[in-house]
Amino acid sequence: MYALIMIFPFIFGSLIGSFMNVVVLRMPVNADFIFDRSGCPRCKSKISWYDNIPLISFIFLKGKCRSCNEKISWQYPLFEMWHGLLAVLVFLDWVDFTSVEWATAVAKFFIASIFSVHILIDLKHQLLLDKLNIALLPFVLALVWLNGSWSDAAIGAVVGFAFPLFVTWIFYLLRGKIGLGGGDIKLFGVLGLLFGLKGVLLNLFSSCIAGSVITIILMATGKVKADQYIPFGPYILLVALVQLLFPDYFAQWQNFLIPY
Repeated sequence: MYALIMIFPFIFGSLIGSFMNVVVLRMPVNADFIFDRSGCPRCKSKISWYDNIPLISFIFLKGKCRSCNEKISWQYPLFEMWHGLLAVLVFLDWVDFTSVEWATAVAKFFIASIFSVHILIDLKHQLLLDKLNIALLPFVLALVWLNGSWSDAAIGAVVGFAFPLFVTWIFYLLRGKIGLGGGDIKLFGVLGLLFGLKGVLLNLFSSCIAGSVITIILMATGKVKADQYIPFGPYILLVALVQLLFPDYFAQWQNFLIPY
């Protein structure tokens, strides 16, 4: 019975994931992702509604366009499935939710969804778009309001933006190169608003450690070259996803690393 109930959040999440797939593809190139119907990138044929059902259509079409047999990227079903699982995780106890818990869960889901879009776009285009940071703000502000943490959020936003900006400025003075891009700095400002002072400092520390370790492994295995650009945004956002979805786990680390 419980498994049957959780189908509803999964369906909701996969539908949102289907739309977010379109955002990933079109937002970086400034194409319309709201009103323009989806179509095959090869033959340009418009996709009918029955060929656009999350997960199900991909299975029945065997991963190919109905018109020209062009292979459909696995990004589509995987991103839809991720959003479905994300909704199940966030709305795990939705039957017993109060109105505040409902609002909190909805805000968390859409924040996590936008984080996911951010990650894919940064991996594909090396861009952390201002439009997505702006899209995060209403949901972040809703969480701040629900938690009643305005002062910590304000301090976190200022430090989250100013500290990376200062470090980047010092790095530029010393090396003559830009360290963090503007998108990363703005994103840290939004994360400071979301997680507060301790949370954004923990994210900065954790993402730097994760980025360094993974980059060393990739270089050691020959996957990337020493002079190859590697976007930092995905590390920031992956840590932020864990902070958002598993706050109790990260709270212990916050108190251990930043006791005051």
